Amino acid sequence: MRGYTSTHWLPLLPSVYKVNFDGATFPDIVAAVLGVVVRDSEGLVIAALSERIHLPPTVVALEALACRRSIVFAIELGLQDVVFEGDSEVIFKLLTAEQPCMSAFGHIIEESRSLASTFRLATFTHTKRQGNNVADKLAKLAKNLYEPQVWLEDIHRNVTELVTADRIFMHV
Repeated sequence: MRGYTSTHWLPLLPSVYKVNFDGATFPDIVAAVLGVVVRDSEGLVIAALSERIHLPPTVVALEALACRRSIVFAIELGLQDVVFEGDSEVIFKLLTAEQPCMSAFGHIIEESRSLASTFRLATFTHTKRQGNNVADKLAKLAKNLYEPQVWLEDIHRNVTELVTADRIFMHV
């Protein structure tokens, strides 16, 4: 299913979870970071993840890795109905294309598609960068981590205000 572009969190059906993902690079430490946030239909945080990884060759490959990690995280959480959302239009187009991905990171895209097929419902949507602030902030928090950080039914205190701003906008 193709999604639309939004800049704030939008409510979903009661059984559906939204999983936002993002990646960021830190060439100074030769590392990349991933951020994932899972929210329910009310916009409440169900789980969040910050993780540092080896620096991939391109930013687009990093976004593909962030997407795959978000899918794996949703599987680990036992979710069934999920909307995956990121701010890379290239990744969104590759994930929703009818043909196989033949890029250098095509195996990551194909694995993401395969993993997503295990859900009862899985769709991919694209958002503008400002609509992905929570996942971006979570990614950047991982710069100094050596082990993945997971929050269940909570989120890092430095990200709370971004989640609150999204939820306030949703109820206006």
